[in-house]
Amino acid sequence: MRGKKHNSIIMKRLFLLLTIVSMSLGAVAQRSERVEYQESSARNLEPEHSMMLTPLIADIKVSPTKITYTETEAFKDYPVSKGIEKLMPDFKSIALSRAAKAHKADLLVGTIIDVITNDDGMLEITVSGYPASYVGFRNATLNDIELVRQAKSVTSGKDNLDVINNPHNTQIDIKK
Repeated sequence: MRGKKHNSIIMKRLFLLLTIVSMSLGAVAQRSERVEYQESSARNLEPEHSMMLTPLIADIKVSPTKITYTETEAFKDYPVSKGIEKLMPDFKSIALSRAAKAHKADLLVGTIIDVITNDDGMLEITVSGYPASYVGFRNATLNDIELVRQAKSVTSGKDNLDVINNPHNTQIDIKK
């Protein structure tokens, strides 16, 4: 009999324990967190600041002496190979810039750029043109602005880019 009584006590304790655990779980499950969200919006009107500069006009003083400048040093790490033409606009810009700098010019007028592969298999870019400098800076007048407007309607304004990015007159020979 003692075994049945002992089992009965164990069963009662187990039942009591399960009841307490299930009540605790039920209480935890019913407990909820409170989440609050709050937002405020308003129109934000910042005072606007703007500035307009008077356009600047300059004359160009062009040298009567045509110069020729050959650049090779900047390209010594780029042996001529297939695909080099993708780098050509940048290389031409470098040569043009160095030619102007070597002749203390702001720009070159009537520019011609020739690109060849020299006997060592390296690029050689020769730039020729008339060195020019900006002089006589002044604020634009209404007449100047009208002159610029008319000139822009006649030209595309990208003549220098056409010289640098010229995909025509390009010849690539692969020699084996």
